[in-house]
Amino acid sequence: MDIIKCKAFVTAVDEGSFTAAGKILGYTPSGISQLVSAMEAELGFSLLTRKSNGVVQTREGETIYPLAVEYIEKENDIYRAATELSGMYKGNVMIATYASIAAHTLPSIIKKFTDIHPSINIQIEEATKNRIEKMVTSGKADLAFCSQLPYPSYEWIPFAEDRMVAVLPKDHPLAKEASYPIVNARREDLIMPSEGDDADVRELFKRHKIVPNVRLTTLENFTAINMVEKGLGIGIMNEGITRYWQTDTVIVPIDPPSSITVGITLPSLDNAAPAVREFVLFAAEQLNAQVSRDKEVEKA
Repeated sequence: MDIIKCKAFVTAVDEGSFTAAGKILGYTPSGISQLVSAMEAELGFSLLTRKSNGVVQTREGETIYPLAVEYIEKENDIYRAATELSGMYKGNVMIATYASIAAHTLPSIIKKFTDIHPSINIQIEEATKNRIEKMVTSGKADLAFCSQLPYPSYEWIPFAEDRMVAVLPKDHPLAKEASYPIVNARREDLIMPSEGDDADVRELFKRHKIVPNVRLTTLENFTAINMVEKGLGIGIMNEGITRYWQTDTVIVPIDPPSSITVGITLPSLDNAAPAVREFVLFAAEQLNAQVSRDKEVEKA
């Protein structure tokens, strides 16, 4: 069955005349009449009764009409799926992320993903949590890898716990202890990375009602750790930052124990561009992270 015949029949019924249907579909009234007549000949019975002021359905036409509508909708579904698939396999994905995640978590995920989808361009910007929040809310970033942003409506896919640690010089009095009391940050010289804009560390101090003795601020975490190594102070940060960096410092958990939950976040998985949604679902699978059930159904 030619889809255009179904469209001519359905539109003629909806509009009540061949003339009105022709204006919508770009045919002459005669052309619409011929399409409907061809459909009637193919089915073996009349679908419309022609009158001087328009057309009305026959009983057979009333039976065929909903089936014809469903047939047209199926064609629309095919085009929608094709459009989405086309977008899925090409496009740009902009990720805002903590530097530690960019260095240690994302490389293998991006390599595997781009091997499958070579036409999708992945961009990364390393940033503090405050900067990440601005990037996501402004639309500059499609998604983020960070601790949870303060927006309950946002998609949130947690994948790991990252404990907070103290970075100490080797000759620090507590270097051989099992933990570092966070209250000591009131009096010790503290080196704050991210130019003092590390929201996770600030939230930690706020939770314990501590005003830290900040001596220096730096842009890079690695710089802060090197300053600790030289005896300029101590550092408080999430453990992920310290991994794989060879420095002559001591890393101990803070007391009381604390950690941040890191995950993938974006305003909406349902409304994301196909390439973005595909990357998020792929990354979640690679990280063994749980996506809500309705999103799992959508992926399937």
